[in-house]
Amino acid sequence: MPDIFVKLIDLPLSINGLTTENDDGSYTIFLNSRASSAQQQAAYEHELEHINGLDFGKSDADKIEQHTHAAR
Repeated sequence: MPDIFVKLIDLPLSINGLTTENDDGSYTIFLNSRASSAQQQAAYEHELEHINGLDFGKSDADKIEQHTHAAR
C-alpha cells in the first residue's frame, strides 16, 4: 500500500473529503475540519476506496463516483 497522509482543512460544507495523488506516488487525504467525526470517518473510508480502486489513473470522475458508491 502506498503512503497516505491525512490533513484536516476547512472545506466547503458540501465536501467532507478529497484526495490528491502526490508526485512521489503517495496520497494525501484532506478531511473537512468542519465535519463531524462520523462524517470525517466516512469520508476517509470513501477516499481509501478511491485509492484502493486505483481511481487516480482513470479519467471519468462521474463514472468513478458511481462505481465507488455502487460497491457499498
